[in-house]
Amino acid sequence: MPQLRRYQQGFTLVELVTVIVILGVLATSITSFLRFGTKSYTDAADREALISTARFVVERLNREVRHALPNSIRTIGDNNQCLEFVPIDKSAIYLDIPVAPEAPSNSVKVVMLEDLLKATTKYVSVYALNSNDIYATSSGVIETFASVNNSRDKQVPSTINFASNILFNTESPTSRLYFIEPPVSYCVESKSIFRYQGYGFGNYVSSGLPSVSATTSRVLMAENIANYSTSDNVAPFRTFPATLQRNGLALTRFKFARNLEEVAFNNEIQVPNVP
Repeated sequence: MPQLRRYQQGFTLVELVTVIVILGVLATSITSFLRFGTKSYTDAADREALISTARFVVERLNREVRHALPNSIRTIGDNNQCLEFVPIDKSAIYLDIPVAPEAPSNSVKVVMLEDLLKATTKYVSVYALNSNDIYATSSGVIETFASVNNSRDKQVPSTINFASNILFNTESPTSRLYFIEPPVSYCVESKSIFRYQGYGFGNYVSSGLPSVSATTSRVLMAENIANYSTSDNVAPFRTFPATLQRNGLALTRFKFARNLEEVAFNNEIQVPNVP
């Protein structure tokens, strides 16, 4: 019986090269697709992080500035890098205040006060018309009180007691009296925004920034600020005083940048309170 010859079958070199080329093309396509997906996810994450950061600081700033003492909003520091304002703790309607040529008094009665004051509230303000008087705590505009006999009832008068006799410069057209706290500042430093509190009135360093001491709170509010520059004259804050036609305004301009993502926020804040 004749012996059958067996032939081993396999791939030719051309077939192997063809398969390798096809696999290479597929691998390149898959890698490009994965790289594109990863980059899209990273870009979206960066954008979302920037938007979240921007929204947080802008909304917080809006809320605080809207409750600031009228005419207390101003810019300080190199190239207006800080927005400073005086927070209102409570407001009340006074029944009568000592105004020249009346005799000075060491107490004032107010109504519409039912909540307790904060521990940091030590001042009252009546008809403050400019920021210079406010931050200089000018007598007759800003006065330090000693205690408050709070009736905790809007209809029952409460009594504000002063350590000595005081005399206000003028009466408020709306008989409005504000209990105020020490000033607060939002400052852009390098690529970050910090919130300063507790530095008091008139305490600043040579650059105009709030002075940092044991009682000062300096809190990081946002990072990745890209549009502040002292050399390029780019200011993040601008203020406009109140007029007969509109309330006081504060304009903020922030640009946040991270990797290749940028988010710009231009915001206008109105101060609804009136002296």
